[in-house]
Amino acid sequence: MECRTFDLTVSSAIDVKDVRLLGKTEVHARIYIAGLPEAERRTPTDTHGKTNPAWNFTTNYTVFESMLMNSNTVLVVKLYCTRSMGDRYIGEVNMALKELFERAEPDKVAAKKSSKEFELHEGEAINRGRSALLVLPLQKGSVKSQGNLIISYSFSEKVTLNKLLMATVATRMLSPLHY
Repeated sequence: MECRTFDLTVSSAIDVKDVRLLGKTEVHARIYIAGLPEAERRTPTDTHGKTNPAWNFTTNYTVFESMLMNSNTVLVVKLYCTRSMGDRYIGEVNMALKELFERAEPDKVAAKKSSKEFELHEGEAINRGRSALLVLPLQKGSVKSQGNLIISYSFSEKVTLNKLLMATVATRMLSPLHY
């Protein structure tokens, strides 16, 4: 079975909706791959950025090659305002791993960016070999919410696992201590 390491950095969010009536907006993100909610990761709460939180939180997942060929395997990043009476949902980003992998492919985006100076637009990727930087609009339900999320990510080269090692990786993927 072939797999890769998917490294993800949730950098920051810009202009998220202030969902608090009283008090300061303190935002954290919850990250998981749809179908593996038990492998959810959580950023620390940003207590200073208010509606422009910054985390620079890096995590990784081991993903099987078949997950990158299937549009149903989705990366989910949900933003919440931390509150003492329960967190309040702000919005989320959902993107298929297949689309992330295709955006990080060499030669696809790099050919469009010949200048060293450029402006990054919403939904646009900068190619760095097998890595990319994305600015993605937050969604709330089926409509666009206020704000954007900035992430960067990379995929390692493909590795073939034997059956024994594959069982270990599968166990590690589901472990909440894996980060």
